Amino acid sequence: MDEKIKISAPQSLFELLKKDCEDFKITKPDGSPNMNAFLNAVVANFYEAFAGAEEKLRDEVKNAVAIVPDRYRETVFLSTLKILAKRQPDGESKQSKVFSFKPTKNTERAVIYIENLLLQNESLSSYYRRLFTAYAQKTKNEREKIVFKENYSLLTKALKKGVKVCISFAKGNVIKGASVYAVSAAKEELFNYVLFYSGKQNVTARLASVKTVSLLAEKGSMPAENAELFRRQAECAPQYPMYNTDREPIRVRLTEKGKALFKKIYLYRPTPVCIEGDVYTFACSANQLLYYFERFGDSAVILSPKKLGIFMRNYYYFAYKKYASLYGKDGSWKP
Repeated sequence: MDEKIKISAPQSLFELLKKDCEDFKITKPDGSPNMNAFLNAVVANFYEAFAGAEEKLRDEVKNAVAIVPDRYRETVFLSTLKILAKRQPDGESKQSKVFSFKPTKNTERAVIYIENLLLQNESLSSYYRRLFTAYAQKTKNEREKIVFKENYSLLTKALKKGVKVCISFAKGNVIKGASVYAVSAAKEELFNYVLFYSGKQNVTARLASVKTVSLLAEKGSMPAENAELFRRQAECAPQYPMYNTDREPIRVRLTEKGKALFKKIYLYRPTPVCIEGDVYTFACSANQLLYYFERFGDSAVILSPKKLGIFMRNYYYFAYKKYASLYGKDGSWKP
C-alpha cells in the first residue's frame, strides 16, 4: 500500500470532497484539513455499499436486455454498462482535477477487494471516480454518516439495545455514561446531531465531534421531561438545544415585509404552530428564534415571552448606539 492512487475527476467533485473534509473536521495535528485521511475514510466506509448498488444495477440491466436475442445480448449488456459508467450528472463541470490518496491500513482490505474483484475492464482511476461521485450525490447528512460510519452504527446500536454509552470527543473530553435519545439530522440536511442525556442534563453534539463510542451494559434512562424536550428539539431543529426555560410558546408579530422575508429565508426557519393574522406562534427554542429573526429588523417584533422581547430590544439598541457614535444622529461620519 505504498503507491498513491490517482483519480481524474470533475473540479466540482473535488471541491465538494474538499469542503466535506473541512466541514466534517478531518484534520491533521496542526489543525489543517487532512484530505488523505478523509478520502481513505470514504473508501473504507462506502465501498461495500457502492459495490452492492453496482451489483443491483447490473441485475437490472441484465433483466432489461433479456428480450435481446441471445447472440447480441452479452454485447448489449456490456455496452449498456459502459455507457452508464461514463454518464455524467446534469450540470456537472467539465473542468477536470487530478488528485490522489495514499491507502492506509484502514483501507487495505477495501483496496485489495476493489482491485481484485470489482474492477471489470475499467481503470482504477475510473472506478474511484465513480465511487466518489456516488458518494457526492448523497445529501450532506448522509455523507457525514458514511465518513463516521463506525460511531454512527454504535450510537444506533445503543438506541436499539437501550443501553448507555461512553463517548469521547475530539477535544479530549469524555462522558462515561450517556443515554442516547437520537442521532438527528437538521431539516436543511446539513449535519447530524447526537442528542443524549448525561449528568442530569440534555446535551447536543455534532456527530463529527465524536471521536469514539463504546457500549456499556447499563440500561439507558432519562426523565420524561428531558425526553419531551429532546422530542421538541428533534422536531424543530436538532442543532438548537432546548432548555427547561423553552417551555412557553413564542409569539412574533410580522409586518407585510416580515411575512415576505419569512417566506423567502428558508435556512433555519422555525415552523409556526399557529398563525393568527400578523401574529405567528412558535414552539421552537429561544436560540433558534433569535438567530432567525435577528435579521428582520423592525419587520418582526417578539410579543412574548417578555424576556425574549427585551433581549431582542437590547440587541438592536446596542447596535444602534455603536452606529450612532460612528455616524451621529445627523448622519455625519465620526471615525
